[in-house]
Amino acid sequence: MSSIYKRGNTWTANIFVMKNGQRRRKTKSGFKTKAQATGWASEMEVAKQNDTIVLNSKLLFGDFYDNWFNTFKSPTVSKATVKWYQYVSATIREYFPTTKLDRLDRVKFQQFLNDFGETHALTTARKMKMLIKQVAVAAIADGYISKDFTYNTRVTGLDSKDTDLKFLEEPDMKALADYIESKPIQTRAVTDMMILTAMQSGARYAEIAGLEWTDVDFDSSLIHIETTWDQVYHELKPTKTPSSVRDIDMPTQYMTELYDWYTLHPETRFVFETKNTMPPTSAAANKQLRRDLDDIGATKVITFHGLRHTHASWLLSHGVDLQYVSERLGHADTSITLSTYSHLLQTKRTSEINKSINLLSNL
Repeated sequence: MSSIYKRGNTWTANIFVMKNGQRRRKTKSGFKTKAQATGWASEMEVAKQNDTIVLNSKLLFGDFYDNWFNTFKSPTVSKATVKWYQYVSATIREYFPTTKLDRLDRVKFQQFLNDFGETHALTTARKMKMLIKQVAVAAIADGYISKDFTYNTRVTGLDSKDTDLKFLEEPDMKALADYIESKPIQTRAVTDMMILTAMQSGARYAEIAGLEWTDVDFDSSLIHIETTWDQVYHELKPTKTPSSVRDIDMPTQYMTELYDWYTLHPETRFVFETKNTMPPTSAAANKQLRRDLDDIGATKVITFHGLRHTHASWLLSHGVDLQYVSERLGHADTSITLSTYSHLLQTKRTSEINKSINLLSNL
């Protein structure tokens, strides 16, 4: 059953449907002609018969998001991931304070992405869209909306740090390793040992910080990655992904130094532990890395995570098998490794350019 009437210069259409034992109304106004209003009402009648109609809702976008998160996500995600969802919630409530869920459309969401991208990194904007898309899918499944308002919208954002700044070239990589190894093991900083471990293993900060002596196999010259250190809550937690659980083969020279380190710290729980019996923070590790890079006169200043990029880039540039490098880094598949480390070290890039030009010149 529907009703069509004129309001001012435009037409309005109403249809009525029983929902959960209650008579509910769905309204749309602004039609320029009665025929348009009638056509919409007919479409809604068909949807009503097919049980696909979406009723008008007074539910705010922010309220639906929080309800969905508390019900479906909060019990299953890590504490670190919770912070991301909380950040998305705060952003939604700031940008869409009074927006009803069923009033969202692709235009409004694209405008939001455009505005958000003006002040945030591209990677942050991509994650924001990904998490909100989950809510859109849930809202469709629950019958609150009929279309995905995130579909085919484009993410924009500030350019991240240039790829070349994320890893060290081979001369600086070797100089950094030599510099740390020149420091007597008895007085060497804990963070220097973490830096050396990152260069030799390609492991993440949280994986290295979470290493316990039981994770070190001196006989087989490997370290076992099974947990990560949460520096916010001061606790061990599972690895980033199941594929991140892995054994990493380490060079004999490094394992010799690590054994010397063990003889100096046999009673500690963590391989790299400060006086407060906890691993150093990422801030402390980054501070030490910047100091070391300054001391060797490095051409680039990178973050601790950049040591992971340095490790992977160096192996790939020297022809190490992609599958092995991917497994060493703990990636789920080689496509992640390819997309992240498609670049080569500068010396390798120059060599490949010259090789290509010489080959093409002989055509």
